[in-house]
Amino acid sequence: MGSIERFLARAGAAWCAVSTLAHAEAPTVSAEPSRAECVADHERAQDARLSGHLLAARVSLRDCSAAACPALVSRDCVQWLSEVEQQIPSVIFRAAKDGEDVVALRVREGDRLLTESLTGSALALDPGPHHFVAELPGFPAQDSTYVLQAGDKGRVVRFDFASPLPVTLAPVVPPPPPPPPLVLAPPPERRSVPTLTFVLGGATFAATATGAVLGGLALLQRKEVQQRCAPLCQDHDLRGVKGLALASDVAFAVALLGGGATLYSYVTRPSALPPETSDRAPLAPTLRVAWTGWGVTAGGRF
Repeated sequence: MGSIERFLARAGAAWCAVSTLAHAEAPTVSAEPSRAECVADHERAQDARLSGHLLAARVSLRDCSAAACPALVSRDCVQWLSEVEQQIPSVIFRAAKDGEDVVALRVREGDRLLTESLTGSALALDPGPHHFVAELPGFPAQDSTYVLQAGDKGRVVRFDFASPLPVTLAPVVPPPPPPPPLVLAPPPERRSVPTLTFVLGGATFAATATGAVLGGLALLQRKEVQQRCAPLCQDHDLRGVKGLALASDVAFAVALLGGGATLYSYVTRPSALPPETSDRAPLAPTLRVAWTGWGVTAGGRF
């Protein structure tokens, strides 16, 4: 019988140990809110809701919506909780670095850290103005202000970060060379017509005119002689005509020589003449042509 007693004793000790362990690991059931706590949450929810603190109102409304609260209080809290859930705005943070989405981004509002990574889920906030500050390692912080309206769901708050562009030094452009010194062109040379050219030109003109006049007279006298004695004219009848013709030829020869001399004196004239030292007016060439019985005489003063 001793062995049976020892077995029963050991079995009882094991049962006691298992029972104690089971009681120790059993979860502790939270106590239901009392009537006073339900009423207090009901009042706090109303005050928070009227002041715009919808997140705090939601916490109180969840507490006073418990089944253990009075029916009147629980009914109000359940209805108000549904309305507050619809009025609570939410934001979705998005960020990009050089056009690519960013995940590891710290966003805070004042001293409150809102998130350390972007998941794409909406974050509930109270309505009103909010000043967000986004921090990305290696970039200066960016901030932006948004005014959230009641019922504004999933409003996107975006931050764009851009890497600084590489600094490129502009090529050094050498200064333009100084302009060459201004060289004034020498004044054009003044080549005045010398007096000799005028003299030779006048003589040429006179000889030409004399030759033309003598030639015309020779033709007229020849016509008269032919009318008077043709066809029996003698040499003495034509002597005057021949004299006029010869004088005309000589005048034309002189005119030809004078023209060449005039041209030569004009082409070879000096570049500049010394200034005039006399106040006398330059002499103007004059030409006189006179008719005599047997010819024309020309003269002038130069």
